[in-house]
Amino acid sequence: HMFNLISVLGGAPEWCFARVLQNGRGITRADVVEGAEGIGPLAGDEIHAMFRMAGGATAYWDSVRNAGRPPSRFGLEIFGSEGVVQMFDTGHLPEMYWLPDPQWSPGQTGKRWIPISSVGVGEPEPLKNGGLAGGNVLAVRDLLDALEHGREPVANLREARVTMEMVVAIFESQRQGRAVTIPLDLRKNPLTLL
Repeated sequence: HMFNLISVLGGAPEWCFARVLQNGRGITRADVVEGAEGIGPLAGDEIHAMFRMAGGATAYWDSVRNAGRPPSRFGLEIFGSEGVVQMFDTGHLPEMYWLPDPQWSPGQTGKRWIPISSVGVGEPEPLKNGGLAGGNVLAVRDLLDALEHGREPVANLREARVTMEMVVAIFESQRQGRAVTIPLDLRKNPLTLL
């Protein structure tokens, strides 16, 4: 999940400020529905969230229902002091690019995006992309290896909790109309309290 990747790169989230909208207005109790995935109450067709990460970075996450156009605009961008990394989609081998431009403006500087592979920047990709199924195979292999060697899997309960806290913090921030500290004191789904 993208929130897991954000926390792995930026450190644990410290706080969240978010707006959850339905048809352009803040959600209310009337907008809460049972989620199609069987995960409980959900609401909103537009989310805009900001997280302060323990590593000092600020992460922004947006989702607007039916706003995507082919090809998918789903991805992650990391803006740093030496340039920008873009990752499109997720899964087994996502497309990634590096822009070595501290101005973040290739139109002004003439810098070009350089592909990133599993072996480095500008290197051809030696691995075959297994798509979503390939990512699942890697997760299962890691779980089996963790069991054999008495270690936690890379995708563990601690990581899952951080991801879940980030999701719930979005709705709690909307409910309270302010930034909320993570981990949350609230141990209920905030949508049930609207």
